[in-house]
Amino acid sequence: MSNKSKVVVRINGQEYTLVGTEPREYMQKVANYVDDKMVVIAKQSKKLSTAMAAVLTSVNIADEYFKTKSQLEALEKEALQPLYELDQVRNQLAVATAEAEGQNQEYIEIIQRLEEDLRNATCMEQESQELLFENRELKEALSEKEQEIETIRKMNEDLQNKLFEMQIKYVQSRKELEAYIEGFDGEGKK
Repeated sequence: MSNKSKVVVRINGQEYTLVGTEPREYMQKVANYVDDKMVVIAKQSKKLSTAMAAVLTSVNIADEYFKTKSQLEALEKEALQPLYELDQVRNQLAVATAEAEGQNQEYIEIIQRLEEDLRNATCMEQESQELLFENRELKEALSEKEQEIETIRKMNEDLQNKLFEMQIKYVQSRKELEAYIEGFDGEGKK
């Protein structure tokens, strides 16, 4: 059996019995809000019937609801943007990391070839000259690869910094959204 609450409320001078699963205090708070709105409408025009005042009150409350809902959706969309950007930065970081690992493997292979060439350089003079020439080329390639690796490392650091900034933005957006929701809840309690 569900726990239903029952509360007698007064709206625009008439008593109503509300039954629901929400706590009694909450149902009373909702009824008080509707009563406050209806009293304002009724005071503005004494000629309105109770039904007309109730309809206008409903329209005003629905207007508030849709405006608040629209604001909430805009805030949610704004709060999700840093997450989307964070995912993009993570993807870029993964690509940069994979490239750096590939460059590192090439670097290791170049070093291994260079060491092998140096060992074989002592065999013959002619062979030695050819190997020295090849060695110079490998050193140049190695230097280029080191520069590429350094560039990728810097990119990696920049992406990590950007990831950190996106995480901060996400936390700030989340706090703003929570503060807005708490503010909205606080308005409803008045």
